[in-house]
Amino acid sequence: METKFYIALLVGLLIYIGAVSGLYLVYKPNFDYQKKKRKELKEKRRKALELAKVAKKFKEEHSEPRSESSIPSDQPKE
Repeated sequence: METKFYIALLVGLLIYIGAVSGLYLVYKPNFDYQKKKRKELKEKRRKALELAKVAKKFKEEHSEPRSESSIPSDQPKE
């Protein structure tokens, strides 16, 4: 009786390990894809932040003084 218990336990463990490793092999490409996608998105966010900094710097350098904002710039001042 005792040996049957150990054999059944061993077979159960082998089935469990086989199922877990099979699931890992099936979903591993999905994990790799998600990792690659996160890396690409991180790079895009970094580039977007750099562009935002450049745009802010450009806007500060090329902003016109706003002393008379009620008069449009295309009409001559009176």
